[in-house]
Amino acid sequence: MRVEGLSVPYTISTDNTLSLVLLLCSLLLIMIVMHSRNVLSLRIRSLFIHTTNLSNYRHTKSDKRKELFLTALSIMSLSLIGYSAELHYFGEPLATNHYLVMASYAGIFITFLLLKRLLYMLTIPIYCNIQQWRAWYHLFRFTTSLQGLWFLPIALVNVYFGLSAPTTLILAIIGITITFFVRIYNAWSIFFKKKKLYVPFFLYLCTLETVPLALLAGTLTCVAQTLKGA
Repeated sequence: MRVEGLSVPYTISTDNTLSLVLLLCSLLLIMIVMHSRNVLSLRIRSLFIHTTNLSNYRHTKSDKRKELFLTALSIMSLSLIGYSAELHYFGEPLATNHYLVMASYAGIFITFLLLKRLLYMLTIPIYCNIQQWRAWYHLFRFTTSLQGLWFLPIALVNVYFGLSAPTTLILAIIGITITFFVRIYNAWSIFFKKKKLYVPFFLYLCTLETVPLALLAGTLTCVAQTLKGA
């Protein structure tokens, strides 16, 4: 029964535009996985054994486009997850457009990735050779894009099957944590293991991995509170 004067709460599942985008992205993701499953499997295994061999992997233009698409997919999915967490923990920002809220989260994640890449480019080449830098650069790009395979299904289940916001957020944090430890393990293997540089490794862990994640979490919380007060 419809009551005059009461607006229907906005939900992503009833947003035809976003639903169409998510459907197309899901189909493209399935096509990429089916077409590149052998390469993906090989590169995932290379994250745990013989990491420096990534420097010898030849990235074609098609590979770069796929990585870029998966990275964009990861950012979009995290934006939807962030919007879901915003509604659950802070309530709906009535004075703010829904797309603007999602775009705000997307902008934060894009800025985070760009700044982190800049930090890597400024610091890592100081204490590594070109082969190690290439291995790490390919690793960073691949692990970033790989998150799209994890975050999109979580976002879809949250939007269309009613997965609770806390559970969704926990699953997203699990994905981020796995990426965090994979990068730490590979950083140790590539840069510090042979020379047993424990102090530089600790500095790397704090300045290039832990602190940026803490700043990201703080920024997301501040933005969520600001949008609530909008």
